[in-house]
Amino acid sequence: MFHMRRLLLMLLLLSLSFAEFRMTALDVLADVGEGGSAQVTERMHFIITTSYHQSLYESTISKNDLASWSSATGSEEVRSHFDNRHVDIDNVVVSPAPLSNCNALADLCHGELVITYTIKPYLDSEGDAIPGTGIFTMDDYKPRTVRYSLNSEAIYFEGSELGDVILGENVRLTLLLPERAELVEVRPAPDEEVTGGAIQLSWTNRVLSHFTCVFEIEDSLDQEVVGFFVGTRGELSSLLYGPEGIAILALVAIIIGAYFFLQTKVKR
Repeated sequence: MFHMRRLLLMLLLLSLSFAEFRMTALDVLADVGEGGSAQVTERMHFIITTSYHQSLYESTISKNDLASWSSATGSEEVRSHFDNRHVDIDNVVVSPAPLSNCNALADLCHGELVITYTIKPYLDSEGDAIPGTGIFTMDDYKPRTVRYSLNSEAIYFEGSELGDVILGENVRLTLLLPERAELVEVRPAPDEEVTGGAIQLSWTNRVLSHFTCVFEIEDSLDQEVVGFFVGTRGELSSLLYGPEGIAILALVAIIIGAYFFLQTKVKR
């Protein structure tokens, strides 16, 4: 029995030696905001074998860009797990943790990369979201209510021929919905659902067939009224400070002056 365990241990160490940077877990969290944007945090855990590759990790630790870490690890997983054909990715920062839990006998250490970035819909020349882009598409389908529907094509994990999202071993995807969100539909059912305040939905190590998540955010009547006046004030400011602003002010001055002139004439 002892020799068998020793043989299994040697085989495990041998397999690790051929994968100098082996990702052991991936946790992707998308904190979704109102308006369709999201702040993404990805945590990648690695086992790093051989002294050379551990030194390579430590020599790259001052770098905070994806290209440097993709090159150093040689891992295809060191990337954004959202597709830049469907979302606008910005402010990408890689934060590496120092090597930890090193085993000199096995010549291995553990490393971790934390990748943060923002994703949002692509905008057209007028500043409106381009249909089909963003992690969620938005529909003002009734007064004061916006419906958000997951754009599964924006998610960039392994996929099936049918377009399903495949989460590999020890891969976790979490969607954190806005605090005012009311969940309408989610499919398949998450492995973990946390409610109370913001809704948090998580899936791990599974095929997400016909992946769907729909929620709504409804504005109260007073928010709609405030929004109307804020919008009106903004439009008025744009008009007054635009090319026609001087002419409009002059016209208002003429109207007011004519009013007071007529009032004076009537009193006489």
